[in-house]
Amino acid sequence: MSDAFDLLLVNGTVINPGAGPREVLDVGITDGRIAAMGKDLPRDSAKQVLDVDDCFVTPGLIDFHVHSYWGVNPYGTDLDALCGTTGVTTTADAGSAGPVNFTGFRHLVYQQARTRMLAFVAVAQHGVLNAPGELENLGFADPENAARTVRENPDVAVGIKIRLHVKSVGQNGREALRMAVGAGEASDSPVMVHVGDTRIPMEEIVETLRPGDIVTHCYTPKQPAIVDPEGRLRPAVLEAQQRGVIFDVAHANGHFDFDLVARAMDQGLRPDIVSTDLHRMSGTGPVVDLPTTLTKFLMLGLELDEIIADCTVNAARAIGWDDRLGVLEVGREADVTVLEVVDEEASLEDSVGNRRTHGQRIVARHTIRAGVPSHS
Repeated sequence: MSDAFDLLLVNGTVINPGAGPREVLDVGITDGRIAAMGKDLPRDSAKQVLDVDDCFVTPGLIDFHVHSYWGVNPYGTDLDALCGTTGVTTTADAGSAGPVNFTGFRHLVYQQARTRMLAFVAVAQHGVLNAPGELENLGFADPENAARTVRENPDVAVGIKIRLHVKSVGQNGREALRMAVGAGEASDSPVMVHVGDTRIPMEEIVETLRPGDIVTHCYTPKQPAIVDPEGRLRPAVLEAQQRGVIFDVAHANGHFDFDLVARAMDQGLRPDIVSTDLHRMSGTGPVVDLPTTLTKFLMLGLELDEIIADCTVNAARAIGWDDRLGVLEVGREADVTVLEVVDEEASLEDSVGNRRTHGQRIVARHTIRAGVPSHS
């Protein structure tokens, strides 16, 4: 090991939910890959040493729901620089591209960004839109080519996306959902379903989904929500999670209610994935970034190790990429995040105007993408 490491992280506590309990370990990186993990790796073998004492070393964070097709889709925003300062090494765009313009996403976003930017492909030809809604007219649906796009782009496309709220599908929600599930079956990939403000009952939505399909905006207060008007978790929702349907936070500007989240978690529905839904209209709040969203779940009572699992190994498994992402392991590409839990007051806001404070916040100290640190 005389000249083994390009970068060596020392004295950090490794949180690696897909591989075992937390442990104080050094992590050595060479040629963009993890070369060694162990105690007291030799410092003189490294070209660069980062002392990350009092910090947590985790797999690179995955923001599972964003809109990154900037300059093309009305929701798209350039997230590459933000990811580099907030611990995010991988994102998944939630349907900003459809089969007609997915090649543009590959060339303009995926190939240009330092962050690994993956994508769900919309059933709608041109991706999600503002007005008119992308599937108010089902003539713009193209599930066959959406499925083909996923099959032909396995390095970028990870699933199918459908938005079921009224402004997107009008009266066509039931048929649009059927099309999306069919495209998921044809591409052997998960379907991400946007809920809230739908004309379809929540029970019907979750009962239609297959194990591995994803309910995104799972804590939206927009009706029908996962809880009924009295705040009771709908039994069909918990049954769906128990049979393998995945529940993704996708905070956004309108889909996160502290009280609803607390009620749902108290009744057994905790998130499988924590994501932001950052997009062009996100502005300065209330989402802010992924570490801020993670801090909200720290405040709501989840353990740090659970929270890290929700934006690393759980997100990777949901798209079938857990052999490549979400776990720190010798030989894998070195996507690594260094986080610190800082003892300072955090002022946190949900999507309905409620504010809460917490005595700690999660802060990204280093974002290491393919072995190269971009933030310290």
